[in-house]
Amino acid sequence: MRDDILIKIYQNPEYLEYLRYHPKWYQYLDQNPENFSIFEQVVKKELKRTSYDKIERLKKHVNFANALIKYLSK
Repeated sequence: MRDDILIKIYQNPEYLEYLRYHPKWYQYLDQNPENFSIFEQVVKKELKRTSYDKIERLKKHVNFANALIKYLSK
C-alpha cells in the first residue's frame, strides 16, 4: 500500500478500527489507491459520521430537550 494512504489511515483511529473489522479494504486500497475516497465515504456512512447523521442526532437531542421541558413544566 502507498505510504500516503497508510499515513492517512494511521492518522484517523476510526479508519483503523473500520479496517480491523473489514479487512477486505486492505486489498481494495492496495490494488487501487484511488479507492481511498470511496473508503472514506463508506466509513463515514457506516459509522454515521455524515452531515445528515449529525443533523439527525441534533434533532433527537432538541426533541428530547423539548419533551423534558414539557414534562418538567407540568
